[in-house]
Amino acid sequence: MNRQEFEDTAKRYREELFRMYAGQNLNPPPKPEPPAAPPVQEPKSPAPQPEAAAPLPEPPSGIPPAPQNIPEEPAEPALPKRAYTGFIRVHTVTAEGARPVAGAAVTITHFSGGEPELIALQTTDDSGETETVTVPAPPPSEDQRRPASFLYDISVQAEGYYREHSTDIPVFPNVTSVQTFILIPLPAGSEEPVPGGDLTFYNNMQQY
Repeated sequence: MNRQEFEDTAKRYREELFRMYAGQNLNPPPKPEPPAAPPVQEPKSPAPQPEAAAPLPEPPSGIPPAPQNIPEEPAEPALPKRAYTGFIRVHTVTAEGARPVAGAAVTITHFSGGEPELIALQTTDDSGETETVTVPAPPPSEDQRRPASFLYDISVQAEGYYREHSTDIPVFPNVTSVQTFILIPLPAGSEEPVPGGDLTFYNNMQQY
């Protein structure tokens, strides 16, 4: 190879290198930025807890601690006052008690506030007796010298006999008061009660 060929070859080589480097980006590409760090989250403060009640001081030895938070028991309803009662039974006879009077009308009343209150209407049976009637009575009295009682009136009327009344009959609690009426026949030939001929008996309790 002579000098001229050598210079031509070197020229072509330089041109080839120039074209090769001219097609490339001589500025190096920028380096990729590192990824952004995630935001730092501040730790959440715990929710405030309710303060515990201070423990009660322990009682001295030998004394039990007082109960705490014990639900109150509902109050029991007041019991109604007991209603006391007594009993009345009427027995009607005639001829000094030798013969019972059947079919006699018996009226039992009680005075309340000055006005008579009808308690019962009864009719005597063949033995001359009424059924036992339950009537109100007061509570038992602590003073036996003055026993408590309610007062009742009884009227008895039978055909052919005088009408009889018995007033202020005492009735005691849980006691049966048996009232016997000895009926007196009307005068012969009289069918209606004699005017003013009613018989009234007054009961006066003896006071000790």
